[in-house]
Amino acid sequence: MTTNTSRRRGALACALAAALCGPAWADRDRCQAGPESEWRPMAELVQRLSADGWRLRKVEIDDGCYEVEAIDREGRYVEVDFHPKTLERVGWGS
Repeated sequence: MTTNTSRRRGALACALAAALCGPAWADRDRCQAGPESEWRPMAELVQRLSADGWRLRKVEIDDGCYEVEAIDREGRYVEVDFHPKTLERVGWGS
């Protein structure tokens, strides 16, 4: 009986580790944007968001996306990801 309990606990630990690590591994290249030579300039995104009333705090590349930390035009703090080829929003930042 002890052996079966140990095996079940081991299997449960492996399943839990896979569930917790799997999503993080999948997000390594969240935008799947290809080579940076094909991306639109980050300055273009900065200009567009600034013109829309955003006060930018930080803009960087994270997991293959442009990640923006800013105060939006409604005054809310946001972390948002943008696709570097299309400059379209792809989700909230990590």
